[in-house]
Amino acid sequence: MEARCPSCGKPVPQVGEGHYCPYCAASLENVKGDEVIQAEEVVSYYSPWDDREKVGFVKALFDTWVQTVFNPVQFFSKMPPGGGMGGPLLYGFIMSEISLLVAMMWQGMSLFVPSFVERGGMEYLGAPKAGMTFIFFISPILVLVGLFLSSAILHLCLLIVGGARQSFETTFRVVCFATSAQLWSLVPFCGGFVAGIWNLVLQIIGLRESHDISTGRAANCVFRSNSSRFRAL
Repeated sequence: MEARCPSCGKPVPQVGEGHYCPYCAASLENVKGDEVIQAEEVVSYYSPWDDREKVGFVKALFDTWVQTVFNPVQFFSKMPPGGGMGGPLLYGFIMSEISLLVAMMWQGMSLFVPSFVERGGMEYLGAPKAGMTFIFFISPILVLVGLFLSSAILHLCLLIVGGARQSFETTFRVVCFATSAQLWSLVPFCGGFVAGIWNLVLQIIGLRESHDISTGRAANCVFRSNSSRFRAL
């Protein structure tokens, strides 16, 4: 009796802990079968963040950041195309919030530079402080809306160019994990620029690997989506 995925019903080559269906990315941890079919080429989907309950939250967060930033090809080629949007959303939220708080910290530090104080004292500093406080409280909403909106525009571009080989969820996962690049904003002066460029690179690699399309087509979609957002602003 061959083992089959309990979600999509398709035959699977391997079952047990750490294995996922190559068709729908469902977990095969509790699947049993007397026989295991052989396949010439099987993708063993895995990401530390999707396995955070076993490896631990902090370790999963750190390992995912390291893999996405320094070895994105391997990470996105093994990233499960499905399995839920809540986990990737949490990861993207954490990365985005950290980078935003750091940006506010650098901005706050600049307010105490003597040249700023000399221009108007506390009256001059009042408006920036109020603005940062407002952004701090609404930032969670902005981050969540931004992740979904960016993913929707990017997936629409994939549909337009015929590159959507997977569902919207896969595109959403790419966008969320690509936010790892935003931590480069912790570096003073040039960090923000590096973060922006590397975020685009990660999105291109992520789309290429997860949707199985060419680098050129993936880059076309990423640049189209970003230009659309800039025009909307």
